[in-house]
Amino acid sequence: MGRVEAILPVPKPRSWAVPGRVVSAIATGCCRLMVAGVLGQGAAQAAVVTVPAAASGIAGLPSAPSGFASAAPGLWNDPGLGAEILEGFNLATTVSGTYNSNITQSPGQAGAPALDDFIVGLGGSLGYQSKAREWTFGGTYQGSYDAYCNHPDFSGFNQSGGISGNYEGGKFNAALSLGISRENGSNRYYGASNFIEQTRFNAGLTSRYRLSPKTTLTGEVAQSFATASGGNYDNTNTFSLGTAALWRYSPLTEFGPGIRYTADSGAGHNPRTTIGPTVTVNYKLSSRVAMNSRLGLDIANHAGGGSSDPSLSAVIGLNYRASQLWGMNFSLFRDAQADPTVAGRYSEITALRLGYQRKIRRATLNLGVGYETNRSLNAGSSAGGASSDQDYLSLDGSLGMAVFSNTTMASIFLRYNDQRAGAADSFDSMIVGINLSRSF
Repeated sequence: MGRVEAILPVPKPRSWAVPGRVVSAIATGCCRLMVAGVLGQGAAQAAVVTVPAAASGIAGLPSAPSGFASAAPGLWNDPGLGAEILEGFNLATTVSGTYNSNITQSPGQAGAPALDDFIVGLGGSLGYQSKAREWTFGGTYQGSYDAYCNHPDFSGFNQSGGISGNYEGGKFNAALSLGISRENGSNRYYGASNFIEQTRFNAGLTSRYRLSPKTTLTGEVAQSFATASGGNYDNTNTFSLGTAALWRYSPLTEFGPGIRYTADSGAGHNPRTTIGPTVTVNYKLSSRVAMNSRLGLDIANHAGGGSSDPSLSAVIGLNYRASQLWGMNFSLFRDAQADPTVAGRYSEITALRLGYQRKIRRATLNLGVGYETNRSLNAGSSAGGASSDQDYLSLDGSLGMAVFSNTTMASIFLRYNDQRAGAADSFDSMIVGINLSRSF
């Protein structure tokens, strides 16, 4: 697959919007209190971000959605507190409460009722990033304990961690990342009403070599492995290898052709491989506009017989910061992956997201809309798994402000999710909550 979902050690992110957030809670009142000094990722959502293009100075490419229930993307961008406990070390703690009208993403039918609950917990994060020089490295650990008031059997830890290293030396730049995450919750890619625990390992390496002032060679290799408990699910494995030759058309723009190879497999799947041409276009205008994009044509082959029509793959990441007051971002991801619920089936995932951020005096407003499709690429029974065709819409918003002498970020957030699929996999849900995040 042409994507890398990796846990990057970025203890003090400076981007103005990140399509991912942390929803955690503290167990009080009707819930059992369990404390962990770690920062959680939402009612079941780990800190998954993409590996950036190595030292290109251009925004990283988007990655595939995780499929877990989540609150408002864009909520957990840098609160601007900027604290360090030691040089290079950052510590943050978070406490919040979240109401979810459909914690299992169920259709609300007999045998699969839509269950609502109030989720509370406590979390935190610890990260280190070395000073910028020729060699830099870092690491993070994040996690939380999420306690469900009415359904305590769903309570559990969400954790993630990773390390990364970067080299910038004249004509050659490279970035390496390794990560692992463990998530609990309902995942729409594993079928409605299923509450699972997923473990994912990721590794990625990107590089750039400048042949001349006008020509650059790039390369990337990525590996991802996922396993889930709580049902009869297949392990899935993805590998991708790609290279491109980029021509610098102007000081702002570079583009060029390339080639990409992918290999996907699952425990009950015949391996699926693809190879095909790609076109890469990157654009950067200071800190105002930044775009990375890659389009490809994938010619697929299924081991043991069988094939599918050539398909298009695409990853586009665009950030636009008009001023210190407002900005927007857009992302598009389109690629294939092994279906963990149906042996032999591969799905094509298309995910679009548009985000908007606005400063309102001391507060920051985030708004977003996302749309995803999940389409079967080859024959395979849908019995016992998620529907082969799914359409998923999400609307979200958050409002945050620094309080207590700018030491704490207080935020309120909401999100509406709606999926249209077969009768057993259609659902909608509303998530609302409040969060307090303190940096040290």
